[in-house]
Amino acid sequence: MAPSTSVELVAIPVSLSHVISGCSALSNSDSTPGARSEIKSRRPEAVLENDCARLYWDRAVITDRTILANKPDIVLMDRAQSRIFLVDTTIPYDENLVKAEIDKQTKYLAHEMTDKWGGLPTEIIPVVVSANGLIPVSLSGHLRRLGLRGGPLQVQMQKAVLLDTARIVRRFLSLSP
Repeated sequence: MAPSTSVELVAIPVSLSHVISGCSALSNSDSTPGARSEIKSRRPEAVLENDCARLYWDRAVITDRTILANKPDIVLMDRAQSRIFLVDTTIPYDENLVKAEIDKQTKYLAHEMTDKWGGLPTEIIPVVVSANGLIPVSLSGHLRRLGLRGGPLQVQMQKAVLLDTARIVRRFLSLSP
């Protein structure tokens, strides 16, 4: 008898936190948040510019030395403050909220980035909202550094993440083994 060429799905018990925090086994399916494709797909043009600032979206930063983390989500060149802001976002599960924020802050070599832009001070701004909408206390301060009002924007960010998490859970629950 010839071996079967069909593949059977094996039911493996998973927790809700496992599903919404980006299970690597599910990463090839549409049911995983991964990079939170629906949230990150709402992208502006690659470069936006006005008299006060230039914003690069999802663009690699070339440095003299090779560094692994060279593609922040947003690079904001603030002409008014004569500063560069590297804004990096993430949506971890609740237990990893603090660790994710620390990882984002230490991921980039700010001094390498400062050298890249002719000595302009470079600041790393982590934007972290957990999959269940929790935010670190420091988020409002980070948003203020960017000249943004924290309260209303934080609520909008939480809403976007919670709606995306609900979409992921609905899709996962509709999968049949």
